[in-house]
Amino acid sequence: MALKNDQLRLVSFVGQKGGVGKSALARVLAVGAARRGHSVLLADFDLEQLTCLEWNAARLRHEITPEIEVRSYRSLKKLRKSVDSFDFIVADTRGLADDLTREVAEESDVVFLPTGTSSDDLRPTLGLARRLAKHGAVDKLTIILSKTGRSDRQLSSAVDQIELAGFKTLSAPWPLRDGFQSDFDAGRAGSETSNPHLKKIAEVVEQAMLERAGLR
Repeated sequence: MALKNDQLRLVSFVGQKGGVGKSALARVLAVGAARRGHSVLLADFDLEQLTCLEWNAARLRHEITPEIEVRSYRSLKKLRKSVDSFDFIVADTRGLADDLTREVAEESDVVFLPTGTSSDDLRPTLGLARRLAKHGAVDKLTIILSKTGRSDRQLSSAVDQIELAGFKTLSAPWPLRDGFQSDFDAGRAGSETSNPHLKKIAEVVEQAMLERAGLR
């Protein structure tokens, strides 16, 4: 049974290692879609961390709106049984890619692969992208340069490596800023920050992901 139908979009965030901003960006996208009136499910497949579930608990405690439906799943089969009331699903997979990661990616409309700019991050990310591409997902894949520093040279070099490998890069990088982490800890995400400078940065990244996901 296929997960998708004409009204439903599934976007997944996958990675070969943790700490590259995968869960953070999944929450940014989920909030952005909900703020635009979509019925959003944020599916947390990382049962060891449950980062998205814990974030949503903080969100509920602080009565932040819009409310985001966040649920944990151990299989794609379980997810298939709970999609009827949603038109947009954001899947946050484990930090270490496995068979479930491949299954979710294959069924997704868009697959985001966040990565840092260092070779330690890029090498495994590009390796995962190549493996997913072999299973027919190449047109779905978009790499996001995440938790980036302030070096334009390093950013440009990473983009060149990704393009040389034959993959797309999201037009807006997600920078490493302490303020974003404070917002996540309080149950907010991205454009919900009170810092006007960070808000502007987050809105650009949010909009780029929404457009890549086929949403306005």
